[in-house]
Amino acid sequence: MESPLPDPDRRRFLRLGFQGGVAVGGALVVAGLSGCSVRPAHDPMVPATEGAPERQWHFMTEADRVVMAALLPAIVGSGMPRETQARNAALSDTLVAMDEAFHAMGPPNQRQFRQLFDLLESSITRLTLARVSSYWPNVSNDQAEAFLQRWRSSMFNTFNQAYLGLVQVSNAAWYGQPSNWGRMGYPGPPAYTYDALPQMQPSSA
Repeated sequence: MESPLPDPDRRRFLRLGFQGGVAVGGALVVAGLSGCSVRPAHDPMVPATEGAPERQWHFMTEADRVVMAALLPAIVGSGMPRETQARNAALSDTLVAMDEAFHAMGPPNQRQFRQLFDLLESSITRLTLARVSSYWPNVSNDQAEAFLQRWRSSMFNTFNQAYLGLVQVSNAAWYGQPSNWGRMGYPGPPAYTYDALPQMQPSSA
């Protein structure tokens, strides 16, 4: 049985229920279509090569990205590419989209996700509350799936809401990318939307 959250601040960290998770999905779709989503010049999980421009992250720290790089394959499932280069590119693009999603949220939801990431990144709470014994870069897909299922089916609503928050933002970031629409059988917006919405128009530059 999961241990209860250790203090009142931890018990409050999901009070708003991460309602911004799904809401950012549409914004991410529009950003991808209009070219606003900028892919980093290098894999965000490794240091930039000398002379390459550094990606400016709005919300996610390096530790946050390590956690999500471990969890995303379990959340996305079979849609995640198996080949290493394609997999790294997919993780990179999705982490960028997640960072944009967090950046678009209001301060209350940002504070909740910051508390959640801090909880997962602390070795004490990672072991006692997440029950993940390995450091996140060493977590296997099976371990990540087991962690997510524990929080999904936990008797504590706080863990249920944390699971939903992680999955909602991850799915919004993943399926908000036009390159992944085909994986869920979505053909893309109707052609008339490109004529009706200015942000859908190709740049003349």
